[in-house]
Amino acid sequence: MEVNIKKLKRIYTISALIFCVVFFKCTSQKKTEYDIPSHVPPENRALLIERAEKGKVLYKLYCSGCHGIFTKGKDGIPNFTKVQIDNYHTAALIGLDPNNHAVAKKMSSQQIDYVITFLRLRKIN
Repeated sequence: MEVNIKKLKRIYTISALIFCVVFFKCTSQKKTEYDIPSHVPPENRALLIERAEKGKVLYKLYCSGCHGIFTKGKDGIPNFTKVQIDNYHTAALIGLDPNNHAVAKKMSSQQIDYVITFLRLRKIN
């Protein structure tokens, strides 16, 4: 009987540790804030955030290895200007990317648009 109590205590302790680690991991992730103009209606604000969140996932998957917003890419954290974002967006959509981003060629125009929305709206501190 005492062996079972020791096993239960051990299982309880391990479970509590796993719960704490998972809870800490979930709460410690920094949420991205977006800079959306105040005149945007709430329903459009929600759509923009949804698009930006999709773009954030795509950026992590396709772009951050080199551009480094989420990892230590070759250029650190780029703070692209609005003009740079617009120029890249245009070039990527019409296929005239002077930097020859092979990754962008694998993405659909909608995926590129999501990434551009993320880059335009993310709040830079």
